[in-house]
Amino acid sequence: MPRLLYINERFGHDATIILDSGEACWISVGKKGVLVRSHKHSFWGGLLGSLVGPKLYEERDIYRALSLAQALTATFRPVPQIGCKDVILKAFCTAVWYCSSPERVTDVLNEPALLQ
Repeated sequence: MPRLLYINERFGHDATIILDSGEACWISVGKKGVLVRSHKHSFWGGLLGSLVGPKLYEERDIYRALSLAQALTATFRPVPQIGCKDVILKAFCTAVWYCSSPERVTDVLNEPALLQ
């Protein structure tokens, strides 16, 4: 079962979710787009993972990210543990919640059929 490590909506919009595989996914939503990275769940992984972890998804066009967020919201059931006010962050967190590994996160977020 995945675990929500934290959600930050006060100083930026980001969240970290620990996947079933034990790896962590860091999701960041900003004015310039969305970035999702993977890193090992450890002290150093947490500090450096958001900077140097492999990119699982990156979209610099916020309107495309919003379109994907709307498709993700229609595809995945809401998760009570994810109480974000930011609709884009909530949609991406919910999609990551239902993935068991970073590879699955990459597949889900980069699926072109979601945007049709």
